[in-house]
Amino acid sequence: MTFDYEDQMVNLAEDWLSSQGLATKREFSTPWGICDLVGCSMNDESAKQRLALGQTKPIGPQIRVMILSRIPDKTEDRSIGLRRLHCEFSGFLNENRVALEVDRLVEDKFVQITRAGFFKKLNGWMPLHKRLVALELKLTRINDALHQAISNLEFANESYVGIPLEIGKSLINSKKNSEFIHEGIGIVGISKKRCKILLKPNPTAKPQKNQIIQMHCVERFWRTRIKDN
Repeated sequence: MTFDYEDQMVNLAEDWLSSQGLATKREFSTPWGICDLVGCSMNDESAKQRLALGQTKPIGPQIRVMILSRIPDKTEDRSIGLRRLHCEFSGFLNENRVALEVDRLVEDKFVQITRAGFFKKLNGWMPLHKRLVALELKLTRINDALHQAISNLEFANESYVGIPLEIGKSLINSKKNSEFIHEGIGIVGISKKRCKILLKPNPTAKPQKNQIIQMHCVERFWRTRIKDN
């Protein structure tokens, strides 16, 4: 049996991600569009370290994550001032906006102010996650699915295309399979009863991630983590 609509595969695909110990989110927004499913598993030790610092809230929007990334760790022999931060972001943020974002980072205990009025990051837990998995679902339109899955490697450690099982079996025996291998994209075959990995993703094919986007994506699972615990 096959599927008439992509939505019919969502529950099966979500169950497959959940069975691997991943928290899941549907219709996950990214800078380039919507990913059908994203699964994330947290590093328990990192989560404990973060909670010990009192950092119970998510960092916030992507720009705040970016500002935090520019602030040196408390363990480093350096710090940064507001003027320097404003210079780094002057192309698209005014000084008041930078100050407001830093104030929020201080309020939420991600940043500490030194006696000299400079800033240091309270860390020790990054990265927060162990796995971040993206899954694009398509009935046909394999090229579209592949391109979306490649884009998802900007943040995901593993990126898959999920398609009906019989179509997937044909795909891995076709020339198109070599494109998936080259790009490091996995293929999941979905039937009415189960999901099966037909091609494992190769993380080393595209090892470089956008650390800011990845961190922001993981942060969106933090509120769920706190709520569940």
